[in-house]
Amino acid sequence: MDCNYCDTQNSKTTENATNYTIDELNTEIQTLMSSDFDSLEITGGEPLLHADYIYEFLKKYPYKSMLETNATLPDELEKLTDVIDIVSMDIKLPEYFNSHENWRELYLKELESIKILEDTNTKYYIKIVVSPTTKKQDIADIMEDISKVASANTEIIIQPVSPMSLWEDKTKLFKISEIVGKSFNVSIIPQIHKYMNIE
Repeated sequence: MDCNYCDTQNSKTTENATNYTIDELNTEIQTLMSSDFDSLEITGGEPLLHADYIYEFLKKYPYKSMLETNATLPDELEKLTDVIDIVSMDIKLPEYFNSHENWRELYLKELESIKILEDTNTKYYIKIVVSPTTKKQDIADIMEDISKVASANTEIIIQPVSPMSLWEDKTKLFKISEIVGKSFNVSIIPQIHKYMNIE
């Protein structure tokens, strides 16, 4: 999708990819295993481009797992609802797209994904990356749409783009969270991996 805040530029191409069979992937995961293992995070790029592979892998190796997705491929997401424990899904804002039409098309797919997760009782939360230029009205409009398909106890995480020095008016984050908090549980969580210098 080439969002302007993307921090994994090398995930936009398969040139740096390593292909694994399902068994090879499990062997690789086992080399990383530690005693405090809780769950396997499946992220990308966009993992739903590989939904069939993920499904086969988790059917054979049923790790407790979390899928991190932009949620713009609802049909692929639906394939995974019985093998994934929790979904971390994005709602992308219109400011990250060159064309409002392109954004609207993808946004409607994200709303469809929420409905699928609700209908299948799959645990999920929604992440919205905001910037100092984010319009409060855009957030309000999106909350109105989400409230039509999501349950009231849905967790929404507001994630400010880093570094925080970009935010001259840090009170804007609280104003955005107030808008979200009128309808949903809300948290503000910065991009911790950037503070830790982890890709």
